[in-house]
Amino acid sequence: MADLLQILTDAYHTPWLYLLIAFAYAVLVALVLPIPIEIALLAPLIERNWGYLTSIAIAIAAGKTVGAWLIFWLGLNLEGSVRKWSDRWSVARWFVARAERLVGKTGYTGLYLLLSVPMMSDTIPIYVYSLFNEQGKALEQNMFLIANFLAAVNRVAILSVAFVIGANLIHL
Repeated sequence: MADLLQILTDAYHTPWLYLLIAFAYAVLVALVLPIPIEIALLAPLIERNWGYLTSIAIAIAAGKTVGAWLIFWLGLNLEGSVRKWSDRWSVARWFVARAERLVGKTGYTGLYLLLSVPMMSDTIPIYVYSLFNEQGKALEQNMFLIANFLAAVNRVAILSVAFVIGANLIHL
């Protein structure tokens, strides 16, 4: 974590590099890193550099969307294997049925709301909504990606508002 902070600090005053790092980090957060992306937002929030923050938000949203697209594709290709595997054990079958019900019932709204929560890992919800998508019937790919993108932007907005309110309360 300290290494990541140092990389971000070193790149912060080189916007194209910082945006590239934020984009790549967001892809990795979506795919494999169970670490929230908010760390990339600290410096512009502290400096109240809203224009830069907006650019970073778009880079993060684009990165998360690319990661979500890869996971969606993976989910469509692995779902059959997950179903076959889960048919062997009743606990796994029960879990798959509940996960499919969750995805079908909550849909894009559930995904959007989960991914909008600041400091929450994106990896698990994206995988759940991709793998238990009932063969791509519960969630359509483009709407899935739009929900991911908009949730990432919303998450930055929520965090920014919370930061401003908190900073004003303690007079930063």
